Amino acid sequence: CVECGIIGSDLDAELKKYNVCTGHEPDSIEFSTLGGWISTRASGMKKNYYGNIEDIVVNMKVVTPMGTFEKNGNWPRISNGPDLFHMFLGSEGLFGVITEAVVKLKNYAEARIFDSIIFPDFEHGLNFMRTLVKKRVYPASVRLVDSLQFRFAIAFSSSPEGKK
Repeated sequence: CVECGIIGSDLDAELKKYNVCTGHEPDSIEFSTLGGWISTRASGMKKNYYGNIEDIVVNMKVVTPMGTFEKNGNWPRISNGPDLFHMFLGSEGLFGVITEAVVKLKNYAEARIFDSIIFPDFEHGLNFMRTLVKKRVYPASVRLVDSLQFRFAIAFSSSPEGKK
């Protein structure tokens, strides 16, 4: 069970000590909280492998004006009717404040490879993305950006290459 005020990068650092992770890495990981991810139904960069936040959250505690709401069991979704937690996912605090959550954990990846491929034009990049789907190759994260977006990202990079 994790308190939802934890900042994403702090959660990731704590879990890394145990060689596990949630795999949820939104662009705002160093500024956003677990509760914020749930209340905005956030999507992370590695959703292809780990899923979005609704796929990662197993249970949560929500404090509402009417009292505290949480599941008393973890039943299969089809055996007990609607899952009321879906009304809290993405509600942005409208129905209550999410204070605690139980999340799925996965072993930290044995290998983490970060790389880029530069295509002669956007169309070639689009064809590459289509080929990935056709061949059912699903990297944890893959993005297609145009030249302007790429140059903008490099300008704000924390690596020495981006500081030139």
